[in-house]
Amino acid sequence: MRKAIGKEECFRTLMYDLKSMDKGKLYAYAGLVFSVLCWAANTVLARGVVQEVNPMALSFWRWFVALALILPFGFSYLRRDIHTIKNNKFRLALLAFFSVSVYNSLLYVAAHFTTANNMSIVTAAMPTITIVTAWLIINEKPGKLQIFGVIISALGMIGIIFKGSFANAYHLIFNYGDLLVIGSVVSWSLYSVFLRKFKIALHPISLLTMTIGIGLIFIAPFYLCEIIATNDFSFSYKAFPVFLFLGIFPSILAYLCWNNGVAKVGPSTSATFLYLLPIFAALLAFIFLDEKIHYYHMLGGSLIFIGLYLANTKIIKVV
Repeated sequence: MRKAIGKEECFRTLMYDLKSMDKGKLYAYAGLVFSVLCWAANTVLARGVVQEVNPMALSFWRWFVALALILPFGFSYLRRDIHTIKNNKFRLALLAFFSVSVYNSLLYVAAHFTTANNMSIVTAAMPTITIVTAWLIINEKPGKLQIFGVIISALGMIGIIFKGSFANAYHLIFNYGDLLVIGSVVSWSLYSVFLRKFKIALHPISLLTMTIGIGLIFIAPFYLCEIIATNDFSFSYKAFPVFLFLGIFPSILAYLCWNNGVAKVGPSTSATFLYLLPIFAALLAFIFLDEKIHYYHMLGGSLIFIGLYLANTKIIKVV
């Protein structure tokens, strides 16, 4: 017979899951949280800079700084892994295209055509799209509890985006910018799934250095076209500290932690951590931009954390 699960039993189960979890997974989860925090900082910073720097310029200089910083450390690893790199040229190009080139560039372009709320709503579909993509490409079937956790987190995300108001949801209007965000979400989902599928035997620094370098090659022609079309080089010395921050944290450290997380716990589980993005963005905006935190941030944040736990824990069987 089934019996009810009390609060004490749920707490004991949670403690058991945490104690029985190997350190590798704990570090992976911590790294995923850190990655999302870095990307939230990227969103807050880019919100102001995008008005002064054209989107492809923002994308190009961010990754150029990242490459300049990581190359001195990555050169020895690249030389060591040269044969593996040659044997995986197409796969590395695919990873670079979907992550460095398409995902970030489309988001920066979309910021000129759509609202932050619309972008957040579309981005909220990323875990779901990643789960479906992982199911189709690598046959990673989601469990019932994982699906339930994703739904609960999505409800929390939607509550934050719509500010706890049904009227805001009713009057939402999509535009071309939203379609660009959809494209960026699909691109990141494909990157996460292919990263898991390919399992290229490269040192993490070699992998990141290659994806940044190849990604810059893809971005450069579009940046050149932007310069010709706008007659604006879009580089400001005042914005250089921002490029430096973006090059170190969202571009290098966040990608290293994210790649490790995807390798350790899978793309579907990793994608659920992206629901933390609006929470971190709201906190950073409150600290640095003096934006207020409302009740729907607290309520939505609670649902997001509950959903994250459900999506990343084992099914509890009680007989």
